[in-house]
Amino acid sequence: MNHGLFGKMEPGVIQEFKDWKEIARRVYANSRKNITMYRSVVSFSEETAKELLLTDQKSWQRYIENHIMTIAEKNGVKREHLQWASAVHGEKAHPHIHVVFWDTSVRAKNPYVPPAIPGAIRRQMIKDTFADKIRLCGQVKDESLRSMRKITDEMVDEFERYLRRMKPEQYQEINRKLDEELSYELPFPEKTVNELGSRLLQLRRAIPENGRIAYQLLPPEVKTQVDEMVEDMIRHFPTVRESVEIYCEAKKRQAALYSTDPAYLDQKAGVYEKEAKKVLANRILSGVRMVIRLEGEMRTEQYIHDRKAIYAEQIILESLDILAGVADCEDNIDDGRKAGAFQLSKEARKEWYLKNQDKGYEH
Repeated sequence: MNHGLFGKMEPGVIQEFKDWKEIARRVYANSRKNITMYRSVVSFSEETAKELLLTDQKSWQRYIENHIMTIAEKNGVKREHLQWASAVHGEKAHPHIHVVFWDTSVRAKNPYVPPAIPGAIRRQMIKDTFADKIRLCGQVKDESLRSMRKITDEMVDEFERYLRRMKPEQYQEINRKLDEELSYELPFPEKTVNELGSRLLQLRRAIPENGRIAYQLLPPEVKTQVDEMVEDMIRHFPTVRESVEIYCEAKKRQAALYSTDPAYLDQKAGVYEKEAKKVLANRILSGVRMVIRLEGEMRTEQYIHDRKAIYAEQIILESLDILAGVADCEDNIDDGRKAGAFQLSKEARKEWYLKNQDKGYEH
């Protein structure tokens, strides 16, 4: 590979320098003028360089021309004031390119470069270089998240349908049994409900009555119960386990674009697994919120049912009072007939009215 120097001293096409002394003289002159000279190195593994088709000097020229402004702008150098020169080192196990650049403006530059700037350059160049890979990893990650949410939502929906078919007294019986023995397994007919129902109801009973239901706000002992449910879901539901694995793998592939350090990647793998499990934990808590909502509906239904019974009882009692009043009236009429009086006197009618005016009887 040709290891000659190339760069841009003015806008236009890349210039290949035949003599390295030309660049050396320019660098020396800049140093005499106290112009700050910056240096940067871009390197890849041999496999990545092949993947990016960085196989000769021309390909490296195209690559650095596409990314030189990222390096310059992060250091505060504007395009119109940028001059730069590069040299490719095509080492077999460590292909890389050296870049020297400077600012031609008259303003003074601080020669100190904070560590955050190289880090920002590196992250941005990775995003730009591997944009398609990062986009694909993001799509796979998002799809796995949707899958986790869809599966758990279907489980919660099925459980909700089951609970909605129950009468309030049946639900109360379930809670009574849970009071007697917290490990009691409820004989739900549906497979998913049978696997999820009992523990979801037990978890609901451990949730504080007041306050927002969010994983990070749960008491430690309740959070432990949620974590155990998450582990059970991953262990017993292959579709959930597969979605978690796909999510973690997509995130690890993305992390591998930023570092090849095994310790770093192992640490990130643990972080991604926790992220996936937190998604499942929040879906479980959505099931708890559903149970609480249904409990409120059941209490309302029971209240309406009880009020209807009270109203019915009141109507029956009032009807009996009216009938009793009519019977009393007929007895009085019969007594009058026996005495030879076929009509009540004015005083008797008044007395009968006062006796029956609050009984709902229409006179």
